[in-house]
Amino acid sequence: MRRLGCVVRFVYRLNRSMGYNMPTEGLEDVAQQVYLAVWPRLPDYAGTSALETWVYGFCRNCLRAEFRRRASRLRVVQIDDNLQDQTVDAPPPEERAVQMESLDLVHEELEQLTDGDREIVELRHLQDRSFEQIARQKNLSPSTIKDRCYRAVDKIRMRMKRRYGCA
Repeated sequence: MRRLGCVVRFVYRLNRSMGYNMPTEGLEDVAQQVYLAVWPRLPDYAGTSALETWVYGFCRNCLRAEFRRRASRLRVVQIDDNLQDQTVDAPPPEERAVQMESLDLVHEELEQLTDGDREIVELRHLQDRSFEQIARQKNLSPSTIKDRCYRAVDKIRMRMKRRYGCA
């Protein structure tokens, strides 16, 4: 199915936008996991949003799961001056952990939007589509798309400010 060709592109973009910096072979594994997850569930696709938007959720979830799996097994081997191998846990730096947590919070808030608003925000901010491209795809005016996008992002910002004291 040609429309599933977006999987690899989505996985690579999400890896970059979520700050995971996973190696290429890991991203290829994630793409395979997405195909294996999507294929049996294609009959469940309701068609209420673009197929690509539906698949995007699988990409995001599979990438998160793979990142967490890899992070839990991450070990760094250090060789000290005496040439003795020593294995130590290598948690990400505190700053990176805060960034990852913030991204997860944003994605959780994104899931709280209506399907239509979430699709517009994902197309605009995660798939780098222009308002005009989204408007053509949704058969709406660009100004309507801009308005819905800005309102949805503002909802996310306000909810995060209320819940977590951040925006």
